[in-house]
Order: sequence, then C-alpha cells, then structure tokens
Amino acid sequence: MTIFKKVTIIGVGLIGGSIGLAIKKRKIAGEVIGVFRHESTLKRALKCNAVDKATMFIEGGVNGADLIIVTSPVHSIPGIIKTAAKYAKRGAIITDAGSTKAWIVSSVEKSLVRSRKVHFVGSHPMAGSERAGVEFARANLFEKAPCIVTKTAATDKASLNKVIKFWDSLGAIVKVMSPASHDRSVSLISHLPHIVAFGLAGSVPLREIQYAAEGFRDTTRVASSDPELWADIFLTNRKEILKAGRAFESYYKDILKAISKGDHKKTVSFLKRAKSKRDALKFNGKERELNL
Repeated sequence: MTIFKKVTIIGVGLIGGSIGLAIKKRKIAGEVIGVFRHESTLKRALKCNAVDKATMFIEGGVNGADLIIVTSPVHSIPGIIKTAAKYAKRGAIITDAGSTKAWIVSSVEKSLVRSRKVHFVGSHPMAGSERAGVEFARANLFEKAPCIVTKTAATDKASLNKVIKFWDSLGAIVKVMSPASHDRSVSLISHLPHIVAFGLAGSVPLREIQYAAEGFRDTTRVASSDPELWADIFLTNRKEILKAGRAFESYYKDILKAISKGDHKKTVSFLKRAKSKRDALKFNGKERELNL
C-alpha cells in the first residue's frame, strides 16, 4: 500500500536502514532515498538494499520528498531538520526517530516557527539493538514494537495522522502523547535500564568477567550500545532520568537494607513485588502484551 511517492531517510544506520527495508518490503513508498555522512556507509546501505538511491547531500536528498525521516544521533537532529526544511518541498512532512522528545520537538518547533512550508511530527520507534550499523538492519524490526508519536499545540493534524499511518504500516503499535509524557515514560523503561546496565558492567572488575554467565550477559547486554549515542540521550533528558534514577536508588537501597538486617521476609517481599511487575510483561515471540 503506497502512502508516499518519495521518502528520504537522513542517517541510514540500524534504525534508518530498517525503516528503508520495511518501506520497500511493504511497498509503502515509490522511492526511498538515503542521505549519508560517510561514503562507506552509503555503499553498505546500497549493498543491503536499504535504499533505492543514495547521496551525501541533504539538499539533493530531500528534493521532492513527501516524507523526510531523520534517524541521526539526538544532538544532531534539530540542526539537520532545520537544513532539510530549507530545501524540502512545500507540504513535506518531517519526522525523526530520536529517543528523547521534549528537547528535540521544542528546538525544531522554534526553528520552524516562521515557516508553514513543512510540517514536523516527532516520533520514537521503541525498537533497536545494541548493535549499530546498516548491516544489522532488518525489515521486521518494528513489527509489534511500540512507537510513540508526539503531539503539541503546533502539530498539524493531517501530518500527525499521516505519520501515525506510516508507523502503523511498518507494523508498529503507535501511541500518541506529549513530548514531556514521552520523556517521563522512556526515562523509566528505556533510559534507566541502559544506565543500570552501563553501571553494572562498569562496576565489575575485568578479571571477574571471564566467569560471567547468562544472567550477567542478559542484564548488561545493552551496555554494548554506542556510548556517544547514549550520552546524547542521557544529557537531553537528564531531568527525567535523574528522577528515574532516584526511584531506582530508593528501591535498590530498600533491598540492600533488608539484606543487611538479615530480614528474610522483607527481602522476599521486595523481590516478589519486582517479580510481579516483570512477569506482567509477557513476550511471546514478536508479540508484546502488558497485563495490567
């Protein structure tokens, strides 16, 4: 089902490449253009068929595009969108895949405030991997995955509906919320787990790592993610991340306190409470269901 004639993806790594593959597999657009910073990435993207055509210039890449998707690191997104908007056709829709939203949406809306030429709608597909690079992209990455689309007073309703339809067509489960609500939620269920994984991996002496089994590997898997990318995410959502960190610290200290006192009943109680929440999140293949 074709939704757009031409889609341009700026920053074709794991997420951008997966978007391109999914668009092409589902025939959502007539043409997919990729915009790259490095020629080596451009060649890999063409080789794995993530895009139809490729360029290293935003001006040419966004020319005539109906939908422009920016999937670059968080800190670069507002600047790239500002440039893309300058060369985009009138009526084009721009979205992103950034893991924080309030900072990005606010920055972009300020830069576009005087222009009605293009419309911006913030997005965050909650899918990915600790592995980076277009060579790890896959067409089914977004199937049954949550995708948050943001809405503000400045959001164009028609463009919002088209972006929702786009992510839905990739198989994602779309939720609409404000940028602030998004940042509050992901600080707890995405950003905090990454900080905990980095903290745990960093605190264990290297000499002990050789004995690590599945428990340690599973818990610290996302600590293999790109440090530069995640530093950007943490620093652009630091207010909510600090709140999430304090909530974690409080519960963690309660468990340690019960252990320090040798209190079996309280220790079990804290563990049971945590287990019940984790057990409410059921993974069945690609299907995700939260029992509340």
